[in-house]
Amino acid sequence: MFEYENNLLIVDELYFDPRYPNNPVVRIRENYYMLPGGTQKPIPENKLKTFKTKPAEKSRKAEKAFEFFMQHTMPRKGFEVTVGRAATPEEFEEIVEKYGLGEEDISKEFEDTLGGIYGEKYQQTIKSRQVRVPDMEAIGLEQELREKGIQAGNGSPGRVNIRTDWGGKREGAGRPSTGRKKQMFYVTDKENEKLREQLQTMRNQEAE
Repeated sequence: MFEYENNLLIVDELYFDPRYPNNPVVRIRENYYMLPGGTQKPIPENKLKTFKTKPAEKSRKAEKAFEFFMQHTMPRKGFEVTVGRAATPEEFEEIVEKYGLGEEDISKEFEDTLGGIYGEKYQQTIKSRQVRVPDMEAIGLEQELREKGIQAGNGSPGRVNIRTDWGGKREGAGRPSTGRKKQMFYVTDKENEKLREQLQTMRNQEAE
């Protein structure tokens, strides 16, 4: 009666009913079932309780692949893995300039895989480059790029993978390495002015 793929219960719809915050409701064919709590995978058939009514009107219907996956289920039509477009060389250069990235902050282009968590047939491979930015700005950069339709992922602190697909390292991408990094300090306007003056003095002396 129940179907599974990769130990995931195949369902037609998944709902989060506010009346049962710990037990999502699924529709399988014409019947509704309440999922058991816990992390057991695959979900045992004897743990699926018949849900005799429809989900409440205020229930939220799952739309994203990870929502199904986290409940050990999958849509009957399969997972839909959405991949954003590649950043253009000009857009990538804007990021380099905005964050003052040096050669040591930009990786070579590499194969990046997406969707593999849902199963091999859903996995997609793209070309990406990874940039290093301040930890507190990585999530913001990812969101900014995604809003433009660019595929980007912040998988670890201060690192953002950006889809490129336009070849290896570009000539002159990133300023020559100076060992400098963007830093953050919490100072007053007056202290900031003094620090900048001192920094410029030090750099002028190094250039002599």
